[in-house]
Amino acid sequence: MNDTQGYVYILTNPSFVEDWVKIGKSSRPVNVRSKELDNTAVPLPFSIYATLKTTKFDAAERFIHKMIDMVAPDIRIRKGREFFNISPRKAYDILVLCSEQYDDAEVEIFDEELLDIIGTHSNSASQNQVERSKRLTFEMLGISVGEKLTFYSDSNISVIVVDKNSTVRVDDLELSLSAAARYINEKLGTANQSGAYQGGLWFKYGDETLTAMRKRLGR
Repeated sequence: MNDTQGYVYILTNPSFVEDWVKIGKSSRPVNVRSKELDNTAVPLPFSIYATLKTTKFDAAERFIHKMIDMVAPDIRIRKGREFFNISPRKAYDILVLCSEQYDDAEVEIFDEELLDIIGTHSNSASQNQVERSKRLTFEMLGISVGEKLTFYSDSNISVIVVDKNSTVRVDDLELSLSAAARYINEKLGTANQSGAYQGGLWFKYGDETLTAMRKRLGR
């Protein structure tokens, strides 16, 4: 029996034109896998939307792919590939449904907007748990009110920190980081159809994205 836990992951990418996600598996932490995928084939890095951790990660990935292919065979973008024309939220719902089959399953949410919607969730029948990660805040990163953040894909675009949580000012609007990322992408004409953005990946403090800064600080 294999007692080593691995992951089934849902990845999004802001360069995707439509509601596309990558649903794959990894025996290593998903942030390692997502960095491997950040190459010249895609203009922007992948974002981790959610993960399922279980010793049965091989079977879980096969189950999810088979479920999607049976119910909606046309949404797999290319045969044999792990890309699907499905909204990240629907992919997450399938991930949670799959998790109910495995006693050791843990589903973790990484997308900030999904965290706001779902919060902490537990399945009383299977005792599976969706773990809520701490939301990224400026306070945890030591970034003060009034500091300037620059946009990931265009350093000429900046926002100003307005509180200790995750609110910034852009064009006289006060928005969360994820909402600001969506707003700027829509303004630039580069928005994805899902409208889901992991704000920490889209803004830099100095030369470092907020997500990278958070990982470095262990917050």
